[in-house]
Amino acid sequence: MEDRRRLASLSASSSRRRGRRRAGDVGLVPGDRGRIDVDEERAVKAFREALIARDLLPARHDDYYTMLRFMKARGFNVKKAISMWSDMLQWRTEFGTDSILQDFVFHELEEVLKYYPHGYHGVDKEGRPLYIERLGKIDLDKLLNVTTVERFLKYHVQTLEKLFTEKYPACSVAARRHIHTMTTILDVQGVNWMSVGKLVHDIVISINKIDSDNYPEILNQMYIVNAGSGFRLLWNALKNFIDPRTSAKIQVLGNTYLNTLLEFIDISQIPDFLGGSCTCLNEGGCLRSNKGPWTDPEIMRLSREQKKSSIRRVTSQSHDQDSSFQGTQSEKIATYSDRENVVSSAVATTNKSTLDECATSNRLSNQSSARKELGLFPEYCCDIQHRGSSHESLAERIMLRKFYLQVTRTMPSLVLKVLAILHVIFVWFGDFVLHQVVKLWNYQNRVSTNSLTTDHLGTNELKEDAIIPVLERLQKLEDQVFELNNKPMKIPPEKDSMIMESLDRIRSIEHDLQKTKNALSATSLKQVELAESLENLREINIHRKSCCFND
Repeated sequence: MEDRRRLASLSASSSRRRGRRRAGDVGLVPGDRGRIDVDEERAVKAFREALIARDLLPARHDDYYTMLRFMKARGFNVKKAISMWSDMLQWRTEFGTDSILQDFVFHELEEVLKYYPHGYHGVDKEGRPLYIERLGKIDLDKLLNVTTVERFLKYHVQTLEKLFTEKYPACSVAARRHIHTMTTILDVQGVNWMSVGKLVHDIVISINKIDSDNYPEILNQMYIVNAGSGFRLLWNALKNFIDPRTSAKIQVLGNTYLNTLLEFIDISQIPDFLGGSCTCLNEGGCLRSNKGPWTDPEIMRLSREQKKSSIRRVTSQSHDQDSSFQGTQSEKIATYSDRENVVSSAVATTNKSTLDECATSNRLSNQSSARKELGLFPEYCCDIQHRGSSHESLAERIMLRKFYLQVTRTMPSLVLKVLAILHVIFVWFGDFVLHQVVKLWNYQNRVSTNSLTTDHLGTNELKEDAIIPVLERLQKLEDQVFELNNKPMKIPPEKDSMIMESLDRIRSIEHDLQKTKNALSATSLKQVELAESLENLREINIHRKSCCFND
């Protein structure tokens, strides 16, 4: 109750303030408040006010970290950042980015993944999504046979939109802090640099322009693994021409890269082809699995509810510009209650150690003054309240729900095992019955054979006399076939003579051609001599005429 009264008094005091919403509060979470740089917050606030004054701030982009990325990309120059922001909004309108998640369907994704292996797989130790590409496995010719450059660029933009709408929010919920960057691994083993040059010319340049102009500052760290000595020398020369902020985020590693990766990424999140322990056999491989918090239904439900809560809060603030960014007391209490209900349901998917850690952090945060402003920010934190129930009852509910989840997860495998056992039993029973039937049939045949032996003895002797000549003929045929197989392949004499005659004619024709060639050479020499003699005669005549003229 005391916390509620403090929240009410804080809301009443904030409602008396006049002016626009504070830019520094947009998109912040309690766990990140201490990480915010004061100068950056002040710059983002000025940038946001400038965007609002120019009517360049749609509600979907009214986010602290989005504006911070654009400010960082332009060195915290507000004018340049505004120009970049305006170009981004225009590009989104022309490209159809705002509706690309609903309008564009990339049917050829499975084929594209065969010739361009890439995808998101897990998170690093700080909760950022992990993106992996195998450049050495790219086949650009086959890739462009199954798709076009235009469709691939649309697929790339759609993937980035999913990164912002699905992966970042899910990772933020799982990490209990705001996530707005990613970690990238590029495997360059077996790279054909001729094909890579063509890839860069056709696709990478366009992708880089889209990323740098419209999705800046989303890279936390890039690891280029399996890089040979030639690539490392090339990189040392190229990085002098790259922005120092970007080059500082890129590490070029050789074959002994695993220890470096393990400093930042857990081995369970690294695919087996990079030395990790993950195989994702049931999903068709790691790069096809899309493994990560964004595939957890509980985390995605929590993320969607947080997004709806933030939208309700921003919408209510946009209708009343005189009210402060925090909102009214009732809005804060409702948001606070929503957070409790949402997070308490998500706790069932965590283990007991996580629960104890979150409960301890909540007790400490309740004692601090920062807890008073809990209703001011969107929720990517672990906030558990125990109203009207004891810790033991909450633990019982959590264990019960964990039991239900475990049962639902193991039930399909249990059913499959039972079906497999039944299948083995039926197969064994069928083999047993078949064996008994065959045994009975053999016994009956033996009995009937013994009873008819004496009656058919003469007939059997006649049959043997008829079979013996057939067997002899068969043996002769086999001997003939064996002899034919052992004989070497020889050309018939008549064909051999025809071939020799043809060769003789060819030789004679070659001889005649040589004679003709010699005659032509001699003729050409005579022509040259005649031309020279004519030229000499012409010069003599000219000389004589000149002499006569002088006389």
